[in-house]
Amino acid sequence: MTAAVGEPVVPSHVEPWRARAFDHLQDPDFLAAPFATFDALYEGPDIFWSSSWGGFWVLTREELIREVMQTPGAFSSNPVGIPGTPRARPLIPLELDPPEHTWFRRVLAPHFSNASVAERAGRVREIADELIDRIVVAGRCEYIADFAQPFPATIFLSQMGLPLEETGRFLRWNWTMVHAYDDPAARQVAAAEVAQYLGGVVEERARRPREDLISHMLAAEVRDRTMTPDEVVNVCFLLFLAGLDTVTAALGFSILHLARSERDRAALVADPDSVPQAVEEFLRAYAIVQSTRTVVADIDFHGVRMRAGDRVLVGTTLASRDPAVHPQSATVDFDRPTKRNLAFGAGPHRCLGSHLARHELTTAILALHERVPDYRLADDAQLRFWGGGVLGVESLPLVWR
Repeated sequence: MTAAVGEPVVPSHVEPWRARAFDHLQDPDFLAAPFATFDALYEGPDIFWSSSWGGFWVLTREELIREVMQTPGAFSSNPVGIPGTPRARPLIPLELDPPEHTWFRRVLAPHFSNASVAERAGRVREIADELIDRIVVAGRCEYIADFAQPFPATIFLSQMGLPLEETGRFLRWNWTMVHAYDDPAARQVAAAEVAQYLGGVVEERARRPREDLISHMLAAEVRDRTMTPDEVVNVCFLLFLAGLDTVTAALGFSILHLARSERDRAALVADPDSVPQAVEEFLRAYAIVQSTRTVVADIDFHGVRMRAGDRVLVGTTLASRDPAVHPQSATVDFDRPTKRNLAFGAGPHRCLGSHLARHELTTAILALHERVPDYRLADDAQLRFWGGGVLGVESLPLVWR
């Protein structure tokens, strides 16, 4: 059964009682309160069908989401996203399944290991301090634009060996590709411009290698051959999407919580060593990534008939707030005994950048609290949120003495 994007679809193999209205991209009610909307889904079936955006399954329990993530033979990661169609340029290695996925992940893994992150810790802290320096004396800031966006973007550009003066252009491209669901043409144009830009950089690195990740990939071997320039561009494209948006979103929700909770903020200011533990709880309570999979062949999945080609939403938000696993799951508790969560996914596609993301979040919170320990939401704050593959805070005005 085919339909245009956005047209309601309930295929014949879907039991009518499993069909449920749900749109995590553009529904105004969802965008007004995304986490509350997700929490309400636990009251329905563990697996239901949304007719939005061409139709897709939604899993609401951690054990089901984990199983799909760990079974790539039955649930492919290509294509990623809802709505999603196969790309001319696949996102490598995200849109590859094992064993091809494993070959490319091995090339990247050393550059995102704990050891690699530790080597860059000094530079990460320098970037955070430089950004805080720009805002501290003003007594207020727009936290997303002034810090949460440029912080991971600058780290990404530094790792890739790209000019920092391109930060603004990269952020505009990223915003269009990740958030402009109402303008598919603009998303395509932005994607083409990013690919063209990265292609030029890759060509230049092939002629004059440097000490950066792009040059490393051009010299790396995949199954006894070197990576092709196109493959390097496709990997860079994925890192561009993942490196600029996810940390921004996670920082937005973390700082929003702390701006609203004087108790939690004071606890972290008084005990900076507890920040890494708090970051784990923020990652759980405000998990942001809505991963997707595609059913490879007809399957009976826990009593639900799924057909080849069906899309499946395996959201880290629903997994990490599952009340059957995390009692009072909507409450942020830094002393929560159960630390396990699926904020970074599971299985072969578990987030490669998890070590770097944790470090960036910890560094950002420490840097802010050392200089601005007492902040709150501005009285005129009008909070707006992003939906889609990565939840996010659009605007976060803070004030302090």
